[in-house]
Amino acid sequence: MVARAMNRQQSASAVPPFGVPSMVPTLNGTGFMFEVLDDYARDWIRCAGAGSGTVLDLGCAYGVATLPALAAGARVVASDMEPRHLEILAAKVPPALRGQLSCIAGALPGLDFPDGSFTAILCSRVLHFLAGEDIDISVAKMARWLVPGGRLYLVADTPYGIWRKAIPAFEAGKRASVRWPGIIVGLHDYLPTAGVKKHIDKPPFMNLLDAELLARTCTEAGLRVERASFIDRTDFRGLGRLDGRENAGAMAVKG
Repeated sequence: MVARAMNRQQSASAVPPFGVPSMVPTLNGTGFMFEVLDDYARDWIRCAGAGSGTVLDLGCAYGVATLPALAAGARVVASDMEPRHLEILAAKVPPALRGQLSCIAGALPGLDFPDGSFTAILCSRVLHFLAGEDIDISVAKMARWLVPGGRLYLVADTPYGIWRKAIPAFEAGKRASVRWPGIIVGLHDYLPTAGVKKHIDKPPFMNLLDAELLARTCTEAGLRVERASFIDRTDFRGLGRLDGRENAGAMAVKG
C-alpha cells in the first residue's frame, strides 16, 4: 500500500536543510541521504528497469534510487524505518507511476518478506547501523527474498569517510581478525563538524564496514559475489580530507 502522500509544498518543507550540496538530512537523526547515486545504486536501477519482476529498496529515505527506478519502468517496494520519509517519497511520484510503488515502514532485522519476492534488492547505507549478528540475519533474509538469479546490492559506510578517527582501531581489528572491527560508540567524538553532529544524534553505535566484510557476509548467506569495492564519494569533499574509500559496496547473485 502506498504511504499517504503529502502535497508537494508540504513535502519540500518537511525536508530539513543542510549546507553541503547533495547531502539531505533524514528526519529521524540517523544522518543523511546522499543525492549522488553510486555505481551500485545505478546498476540496481538498470537491473530494475530491465526486468519484469518486483525490486526492493531498503532504507530508501526520500527515494533517491526509488524514483529513477520507477521512471525506468520498475515495480518497486520502498521500505524505510521512518514513515515520514515514505510520505515524502510518495508525494514525489508522478500520478502515472504510483501504481508501480508500494511503501512499507520497517527496520532490519525485523522486516520480512516472502521468499522469492524480488529480482533485485538495494540496501544502501543501512547495514552500518546494525550489530554484526543483525547484519548476518538481515543479509541471510535478503538472500531468501531473492528469486534464483536475483541480485543483491549493498552499500555501507567505511571508516575512511566522515568517521576517519576510527581508522586506527578498525585497521588494528582487521589485523587481529576481529569479526566486526568497525564498532564505534560515542559517535560525536568521531564526527568532523558540528553541522554533521547535529543530524547524527540517534544511533547508539555504528558498525563501519569495508568491501571485504560485505563480500564475506554475502558469501556466508549463500550468494555469489560478483563485485566488491570501495566507493569514491566525491560529493563528501566538503567534509574534509578524504581518500576515495568513503563507502564500500558489494553486488552478489543468488544461485
